[in-house]
Amino acid sequence: MGIIAEINKEEKVAFPEGKIILLDGRVLDCYPVAKEEETEVVDDSMKLDTTGEYLSVKKKPIGCDLSKSKQVQLQNEDIQKDLFIRNAFYLLAHKERILSDSRMFLCPVAIHNGLAYTGTSGFHKPTLGIYIEWWVNCVGAMQTDKNGRRSLVYHLAGSPLSGANHCGTVYENGEKEFVVLSSFKNYWPLFMDINTRYTEAKYKYQAYSLDQVLAILGVEDCGVTDYAQTIEIEFMKQEIVSLNKQVECLSKERDNWHEKYFETLMKYNEEKVCELYAECVDLETKVNAEIVCLREQKRLLKVDLKCGRIDNIAYQRQLKPIKESIRDLEFRLANFKSSRVKEVFPHESINFTMIENYMKQHPMK
Repeated sequence: MGIIAEINKEEKVAFPEGKIILLDGRVLDCYPVAKEEETEVVDDSMKLDTTGEYLSVKKKPIGCDLSKSKQVQLQNEDIQKDLFIRNAFYLLAHKERILSDSRMFLCPVAIHNGLAYTGTSGFHKPTLGIYIEWWVNCVGAMQTDKNGRRSLVYHLAGSPLSGANHCGTVYENGEKEFVVLSSFKNYWPLFMDINTRYTEAKYKYQAYSLDQVLAILGVEDCGVTDYAQTIEIEFMKQEIVSLNKQVECLSKERDNWHEKYFETLMKYNEEKVCELYAECVDLETKVNAEIVCLREQKRLLKVDLKCGRIDNIAYQRQLKPIKESIRDLEFRLANFKSSRVKEVFPHESINFTMIENYMKQHPMK
């Protein structure tokens, strides 16, 4: 229940009437379906399955007692599913075109994703645009194996609790393979978020069929059939995102270890640090008191100037030594702090500000 609550707490995006807003911010005009074709919007929030059908991640057996119409429906879905899988890379190569037309974006995809315990809730009626957005935004949805073979994840099935999963990928040559994705939690929540973002739009607006999308793209291709470079660029973009995430994780780990090292260093040199800190605070108090007096002299000098008791030449002549005294005091304080820190930590990249912040957070006796 904790996972379901976490997913469903996300606020749904409200789109302007007749439009959808994509993840990258672009706004697409939509075309309402005819009145006679309107259907009621079905809630697609994540919920526990009560049928007991989704208690495992194994492939579900197809029943033999299905009605004739249901069998025909499943056969048609299989045809559309295979059509999508075979053309997955081709469709990715036409990402910009698909993300510029709401009818292409909302084109239904006959893939049934799901989770153990919650079934297909949150995954209903995925569309072509949803898959495109998920592929380019989910690190790992585009994969390259050790032999350089590229693949796209097209099917998600697994447990949100244990992370056990049995997912589908397709290679550039159309070959399919079932795989176990590491860190399954990095895949399904984003797909669900993107999918439920457009739930209402799927029911309200017109969408091309996959056959229509492929036909339109085929005409617009003007005979071009090689999209290897486009695909390579898309995979390189995600590789950059993946590397940046790795750098971010490593930076956080580095900062964490640096913090632990710094705290250990402070505790090991507690007596010296306390002495250093006390000396610097004492000098700072004295220096600040002198600076306050000098600034008061500046203020009085300016009063004399405004009242006409002295002219500007006399004002500038008397102001100069005051300003120099203030700078000298500030330099003396900064130099003392730096020198004392270097005496205690000659081989460390530590400054007085770091020690001061530490002392405020960890008062020593």
